Amino acid sequence: MGEKRPAVPTALRIASISILAAVTAVLTIVVRIPTPAKGYINFGDVAIVFTAVTLGPLSGMLAGGLGTAVSDVLSGFANFAPISLVVHGLQGLLIGLIVRIGPEKLWLQILGGIAGTVAMVGGYFAAEALFISGIGPALAEVPLNLIQAVVGVVLGILVSAAVVRAYPPVRQWRW
Repeated sequence: MGEKRPAVPTALRIASISILAAVTAVLTIVVRIPTPAKGYINFGDVAIVFTAVTLGPLSGMLAGGLGTAVSDVLSGFANFAPISLVVHGLQGLLIGLIVRIGPEKLWLQILGGIAGTVAMVGGYFAAEALFISGIGPALAEVPLNLIQAVVGVVLGILVSAAVVRAYPPVRQWRW
């Protein structure tokens, strides 16, 4: 049996997810490196990985999906909002579920990051190929999405470790 953790108030969970969804949106909007299919590389994945590793699968799913969908709407890419909601929500969910097995184990954080990367890159490829631009342009986005996801995994894990080290009670917020 694991140690009993104190209950985290629902208001704190909602507030933290809302703030992290906003952080995800800001990191998605602020740094934008254009790509061939008129999309862009961004740092939103850093916030998604951080949230999923630090706060768990539900938080990662909600902050990742909602944050990126909002950023798409605000940035003039509203046609991508439903795709981002699902793809980045799934990314955060998968990372969080895998990390939940052993939250302090780096190898599980990396494995979660790999699963999240596959979900994000594969999800965008499928959606773009089927609904947006066709297979050719969607294939051109794959290496760029891989770069975005890998940078997000590395930086998200590092930021999570730093936050947990600086403020250990955040471990109790996992949801």
